[in-house]
Amino acid sequence: MPPPGRRRGRPAVVDRDRIAVAALEVGPGSLTLTAVAAHLGVHHSTLYGHVRDRHDLVAAAADRLAREARWPGTGAGWRELLTAWGDTFWDLAGRRPGAAALIRSLPAPPAAVVAEVGRIRADLERQGFTAADALVALDMVADLALDTAAALDGLDRTAQDRAWRDDPGMRALIASPRGAYPAKLGIVLDGLAARLAR
Repeated sequence: MPPPGRRRGRPAVVDRDRIAVAALEVGPGSLTLTAVAAHLGVHHSTLYGHVRDRHDLVAAAADRLAREARWPGTGAGWRELLTAWGDTFWDLAGRRPGAAALIRSLPAPPAAVVAEVGRIRADLERQGFTAADALVALDMVADLALDTAAALDGLDRTAQDRAWRDDPGMRALIASPRGAYPAKLGIVLDGLAARLAR
């Protein structure tokens, strides 16, 4: 008889976290319960004790990415803080091919992101942002990073280079690993500075 407090039977082959890691390894383009089960070497019915459906599988994978992220500390100036916030989302998107699209497909942000929003929002409020403006700024910067990363994931740089062969400025943007993201972020931050100065 097993000791009190221990369950009978074989130990669990998978748990939600192992499933999330496997989902990231399979990748968003091939992400199905069947593909993740095959990757783990189990029958797909095994996964249903841990994830309800494909949407829950995507949420588990995105939450795993968010928990692994290096979130910015507090105490920096708001401009540096929002730049670091965008860098975190850019890094999340770059961890796995298709990660940006995976995160964008969620109906709600992962719990780890929600916790960070609260922490960073409070720091922005201490620096003069209204609660609403702080939330919009965080959302805008995260969207900008993820949308740009997702667009660049699907970009055929060779075709873009040919299309813009007569425009060296545009070719330089296309060649940059982050595309126009730094320039776009600068414009957003300048707009926020003007709003704060009102």
